[in-house]
Order: sequence, then C-alpha cells, then structure tokens
Amino acid sequence: MGKGKQTTSLPVTMGYRENHDKENRSPIKRKDAKASSSLANVVSNDALTKVGHDALTKVRPKTPARVTPLSIPSSMSSPLSPNADVFQLPPHISALPANTNLSSLFSTLSLTPPFSPHLPPPPVSQSPPHSDSGVTAVVEQEGYISLRLRHAVVLDFSANQAIRLTNNLKNSSMSLSACTTQMALVHPKGRILQYGPRVEVQTEDDVSVKNAKIYPRGISFTANNMALVYLLDEAGARSTSDMFHDLYATQIVDTLFMESCQREGQAVPTCIRLLDKARYWRTEAGVDCWVIGHVFIQQTEDGLVTVERELQQGDTFVLKTSPSNGKVRFDSRFVQMTASLGDESHMFLRSGDRRLHYSGQTKVFTVRNAGHSAGFDEEGELRI
Repeated sequence: MGKGKQTTSLPVTMGYRENHDKENRSPIKRKDAKASSSLANVVSNDALTKVGHDALTKVRPKTPARVTPLSIPSSMSSPLSPNADVFQLPPHISALPANTNLSSLFSTLSLTPPFSPHLPPPPVSQSPPHSDSGVTAVVEQEGYISLRLRHAVVLDFSANQAIRLTNNLKNSSMSLSACTTQMALVHPKGRILQYGPRVEVQTEDDVSVKNAKIYPRGISFTANNMALVYLLDEAGARSTSDMFHDLYATQIVDTLFMESCQREGQAVPTCIRLLDKARYWRTEAGVDCWVIGHVFIQQTEDGLVTVERELQQGDTFVLKTSPSNGKVRFDSRFVQMTASLGDESHMFLRSGDRRLHYSGQTKVFTVRNAGHSAGFDEEGELRI
C-alpha cells in the first residue's frame, strides 16, 4: 500500500453475532501496512479469494490471530532491485564494467545539457561567479534583441540593425539609427543629436545652458544668458539668427532607437533567426566577443564595451562605453565624439575641421572652425 494513499474504513455489521461466530473464528490474514504495492503481489490470489466480501463485514474478535509476516523467497528478486528482470539499463550503460552500481553510475554521469552548436562553451572559472557575471540575450516584443552584458551594460539592436547602448552604472546611453544618418547621446556632461549633416550639442551647468550646432555653413552657438546667436565660419565670429532643439526635453536616445526599429510583423522572427545564428568566443586576453548579424560586440574584463557595425560600402560605426570611468565614444566617417566623467570630465566633438570642446571642471565652452575660435569662459561670458 502506497505511503500517501488513504485507507477507507469498512462497514461493520453488529447483528447476527451468534450465527456467524464460527465464521469469525477463522483467522483472516491482513496485509502489512508497511509493505509496498509491488511486494503485495507476492501473496497468492487464492488466499484472497478465501475471504469473501461478507467475511470482511463481520466483527473481528478482540484478539485476532497473529499474522505471519510476509517473507520473500530468496530465489525471487524485488522489482526495485537492480538485479530484477524488469530493471533494464540502456545498452550504453549495460556495457559498463560489471562492478558498476547505480550510485557510482549517477555520480559520474553529467546532467548538464549540451551547449548550443553555435556558441562554444564558456571557460571554467576558478573564482566564484559575481552577481553581474551573467550575460543574457532576449528578443523583446517590440522587435529587437536585448543583450544584457556584465556591469549593467545593455546593448539593444533591432532587426534592421538600429543600435542602442546603455551604461546604467554611469547614466549614459547612445543610439544609432538603422540608416546610420542619425545618432543620439545622453551623458551627465551633455547631450548630442545628429540628424543628417547637422549635429547639435547642449550642456547644462550652474553657470548657463549652452547650445551649439555644427552644419555646412559653420558653427552657430548661444547660451540662455545671451541675447544673441553667434556664427563661427571661415570669416570669423559674428552674430546671426538660428534655432536650437531642447535636447533635455525628451529622451532622445530612446526616441531615436524606437523610431528606427522595424515595425513590420517579421521583426520578431528576424531577431530570433539572428540570435540563433549568433557566434561567441573568448580571447586569451579575457575579452568576450559576439557576432550577431553585422554587429560585432566586445566586452573586456573591466566592463568596457565596444560595438562595431560595418556597412556594405565599407563604412564602420564604433560605439564604446565604460562602466568604470563613465567614458563614451562614437566614431564614424562624418563625426567623432567623446565624453567622460571624473577629474577630466569633458565633452568633445569633431566633424571635419570643426571642433567643439566643453570642460566639466572649468565650464569653459569653446568652438573652433577654419583656424578661428570662440565660446564662453568660466563666468559664462562671450570670448572671441
């Protein structure tokens, strides 16, 4: 009888005791409650048929006869024994040496599922795993792959190769559109938005809010404590009229990425296929590498992430972020940009011969073009 199985009480007939005294004197063998259901099969069926249904309903004597304990013949093997006929091992296990028992067998078998054929197994680490040592990749319902790297760095890229790189530890992020003509950056030292041949920069500090725009005509810049907008071109600096976007009004990185994502119904299946064909390896220097579609990802042991996207025309776009010092970098044929935190906190932008530099320490804002320079000093005053 099974361990968790409940027994039902049998009805007892109180009448006609005298008529059935003789019948009640016959001993009735009861099954041992501790015997298993498989062992109970050893009892002969003839012994059970001798006790009719009517006898089970009679009152048993107060001192029933002692039940002889069940004994299993030595020639019979228990179904739970490894030597039983019903316990058959697979051919590859039965081919093991004869002295192999179940305990030693299961202790040596690996219960870990095989690795994906597309990705080589990770190296065995001698040190205990860190809380952020896991790397996961999932396909989101919006139609993009989210690769969650170590040190709270997340890389998102859509089916049409739009990219968003987020550094959660340093509150910075940047995105590149699928067509590669638009880029957005959010950093504690400022924000940058590129759309076509124009690049806008906005910084905020306790002195003023400064804006600048790099476009084919030159560099125009202003501040919220200034009444005029200035243009720096090949002729030098002069006042002009221009308009600037408020880059702090919205989440420009998330907006650009989501607007660039492929919205058709095939986005999710495409991402699943890209993830299924992903390749991974680890270099001798301890750099984790992935190739997903046309995107090449690297992460060093200190958390620095480098993302490269190469176009068929040969152009390469590089995005970098470091969770240790807050540095970010973006490189393309049209624009190069860096930003950092700490003692050398800054924001730097270069496009052709046009440059912009902002110091997070001194609050100096400087633009350069064709050998000329202008900007705002530590006090927020115009300097030419």
